Amino acid sequence: MILRKILLGVTEIASMGLLAGAVAFWAVALASLH
Repeated sequence: MILRKILLGVTEIASMGLLAGAVAFWAVALASLH
C-alpha cells in the first residue's frame, strides 16, 4: 500500500521533528539556567 508507506514516512518525520524540538528545548532551558 502506497498510502501506508506515505503515512509511515510522515509519522517518522513528525516523531523525528518532535525529538529534535525536545532536545533543542532542553538545550535552551539548560543554557538559560547557567
